[in-house]
Amino acid sequence: MSGQTCDFCNSTEARWALRCDDVGVLARGAHGTAVATLAGAWTACDACMPFVERRDPDGLADYVVRAGHGPPALLRLTSEAFRRDVFYQLYKRVVPMLGPPQPLAREAVGGGGPLTSAPEAQP
Repeated sequence: MSGQTCDFCNSTEARWALRCDDVGVLARGAHGTAVATLAGAWTACDACMPFVERRDPDGLADYVVRAGHGPPALLRLTSEAFRRDVFYQLYKRVVPMLGPPQPLAREAVGGGGPLTSAPEAQP
């Protein structure tokens, strides 16, 4: 069974849920235009979380492009420069809006259903 997909780098090792308002994005650059509407919850893997926690959209965009994960058609049909431009514009807007990370609940991992986070531990 594969794990939950990271909404940043598309790895199947996401372990964190981050709440966010819905976001509409139009990214334009020298390499083209991308439009997306993104629903409010994001998931992240351990590799992407340090960039999110530092509020570093530039570093996150670089990491995601270098990681090379993603749908094969997207990777084949777009250049690294295009993906870098689009990811940076997206992350620059989204990263400051993300709520604190919560561990993903076991039942959400690989379930394909709505995102749920594990309850916080009570002292």
